[in-house]
Amino acid sequence: MADRVLKVGFIGCGGISRLYTDIYAGMTDLAQVVATADIVPNLAKDRAAAIHEAYAAEAHRQQALVHNARTDEQRQTAQRAWAAADAAARSTIRTYDGHEALLKDPEVEAVAILTTPPVRGVPVVAAAQAGKHIFTEGPMAKSVQEADEILAAVQKAGVTYVSQCGGRYTRGIAHARQAIASGLMGPLAVAKLEINWYHQQTYYRGWHGTFATEGGGAVFHHGRYVIEPFLYALGSPVVEVTAYSGAFLREIEHDSYSLALVRYANGAVGIVQGSLLHHEHPQTRQARMEFVGQNASMVVIHEHLGPTNPAILLGTGRESVFHHEVSFGSTNTPGVAAKLQALADGLTDLPESPSQLDQSRLWARCVLEKKPVPVPQTVARQHVELTRAIYKSAATAATVRLPLDKGDPYYTFEGRLPRPEWMPKLPK
Repeated sequence: MADRVLKVGFIGCGGISRLYTDIYAGMTDLAQVVATADIVPNLAKDRAAAIHEAYAAEAHRQQALVHNARTDEQRQTAQRAWAAADAAARSTIRTYDGHEALLKDPEVEAVAILTTPPVRGVPVVAAAQAGKHIFTEGPMAKSVQEADEILAAVQKAGVTYVSQCGGRYTRGIAHARQAIASGLMGPLAVAKLEINWYHQQTYYRGWHGTFATEGGGAVFHHGRYVIEPFLYALGSPVVEVTAYSGAFLREIEHDSYSLALVRYANGAVGIVQGSLLHHEHPQTRQARMEFVGQNASMVVIHEHLGPTNPAILLGTGRESVFHHEVSFGSTNTPGVAAKLQALADGLTDLPESPSQLDQSRLWARCVLEKKPVPVPQTVARQHVELTRAIYKSAATAATVRLPLDKGDPYYTFEGRLPRPEWMPKLPK
């Protein structure tokens, strides 16, 4: 258990807050929810009650583990967890009808902002200005303008800020980044990414499927899980985009499929594909990155796997994990593939498959220990700008150069994706 626990407020108590209720039940040794807020007051009250019940259930579970421990070490660990969960269960969780009121609460040191993507920027900036540390659901921002406003506010306030994307923190992605940065692969010619996921039409209900409430689809709301780790591994920003993007085979406002030809600042080119149309197939991986250099190539397989721990509390997905499998090949440089593979030997302190719970624990530890977050949040901004450039290219049927100009409607949230006449029609 840490010397003290971080006092956290939840802002936004909709569906995703169920996951974070379970997450926070699993980190009472590091953090405790002391307040909730939502513009629908009953949601804030219901979430506070659910968190209290989750803390009580976790305390009972840890108490049972104390009595069933086989070793002194197991017993001591369970006793510490029991004490932390029991203390959280005995506390009162205050509720508020908006983020402004919660941010005035002097006990709240940090916030978890769990709103839908397009209404996330305002409370993030306000939280930074109030001096609160910040964890948000992803994507980072609905526009490049908003991303820049967030980064400026966070930097000025000196608070610890994380936009959720668990795939950034795997040992595999650190290995891939080190392989490229080492120079062993030689100069890169190709860096490409394929995301092959599936969402049927019935998925698009509630706030899903419209620009105003979701902000984007295949490469924005969903693709970030892979695009952000891909950009971090590459270590070179995108400077040019030519793309097709739109509501292929779906009745929605944004993209179910995006295909972009991209050029990077390091001179490499590649393809970024974000799909929510790909049916499951034995020859198709969830997501695949490929980097081709002068001396070697590297393939990274991205997987987002279901819960691996049968002892989860609420079954919301806190134990679902992100995993990257990295491999190398070389035709012209003997021994380089082995040297590249050996770079992983120095990364054993990093998790091979971090969970949804792990990334929240990482953020809380960084706050409490006053350490920087391992991956700079500028990577999340790169994802937002790439997405907006893809949408602009598809809308204008033209190549788009980055960075986007501040007067560009795709730098702001004004730019949208039209539905061209040539796009395939669904049967009636």
